[in-house]
Amino acid sequence: MTETLTLALIADAQTNGLEGTSAVLAAMTGRIEKLADAAARRMTQNGMRFEDYREDFRQDAALAMFEALPRFNGDSVDVFYGFMWGTIENALKDKVREARNQGADEDALKVFASMLEKADGDVHLAEKFAQTVPPKGRRLSADRAQAARLAWHGTLSMDAPHITFLNDGGGYNTKPDGTASYALAESIVSDYGVPEDLITSEDISSEERRQKHAIVNAILAVMSPNQANALRHSYGIGDVQCFGTGDTGDLPGLAAALGLDVIPARDARVKGHKSFAKRYIKAVARSEAEVQELTDIAAIRLGRGGRK
Repeated sequence: MTETLTLALIADAQTNGLEGTSAVLAAMTGRIEKLADAAARRMTQNGMRFEDYREDFRQDAALAMFEALPRFNGDSVDVFYGFMWGTIENALKDKVREARNQGADEDALKVFASMLEKADGDVHLAEKFAQTVPPKGRRLSADRAQAARLAWHGTLSMDAPHITFLNDGGGYNTKPDGTASYALAESIVSDYGVPEDLITSEDISSEERRQKHAIVNAILAVMSPNQANALRHSYGIGDVQCFGTGDTGDLPGLAAALGLDVIPARDARVKGHKSFAKRYIKAVARSEAEVQELTDIAAIRLGRGGRK
């Protein structure tokens, strides 16, 4: 297509001249549509329909062009095209971000993003983490955490997959100090460098205990019911009977509590330990080297009869 736009016509458009405005719009229409359609396609990658956004984004792009028009002071038509392309593209990026983040404030998204890293990309676990793991004042309410997760997915539909978590105010474990949750965490990995039976309450700060308690219960909340409940009953997490683990544990009692035969109950506990360990290590490790170190420790611990 032959380009007819000139600097004179651009200058006329900057003063709201009809000829210049028509020329600028005619020259930019194809570019506007291309950028808007690309933005709409970015939304489809997050579960939304292309048609739902294409026309809106084309209007947004045109508006961004006319708002930017008075600011152009370049010396060629090519510079004008480059200026408008970058301006419209940035405006549409903001629109895409706004559409994705609707219902979630920026602070909630930051908290969710940090918890997503702890959860190793598991968005449902990150949603639970965001409600329990951060210090007081930074934790998200259930509604804000869900909004952040949906915004991260790029979908605001309430029909999106969602896990409903049981919550007694502090997770399943109603013990105020999180002792049972802490026991489960330390049965998998311990990084104190001293024998577990020598760890005293002074070694464990209240904040560390609270955070581990929150992480443990958040992980249990997204595990399969049989595996999670096997661990709860094995360590006495929450208002449940504790049956212990290994040779000193009451496996028939655990099976009865789970409503399973003995062998499936044992398998649920074994698989539960492994599933929990993988998630827990990712949540607490501070580096890839530490992930490997704790994974090796967990492999040794979970190989013991006491974890079966």
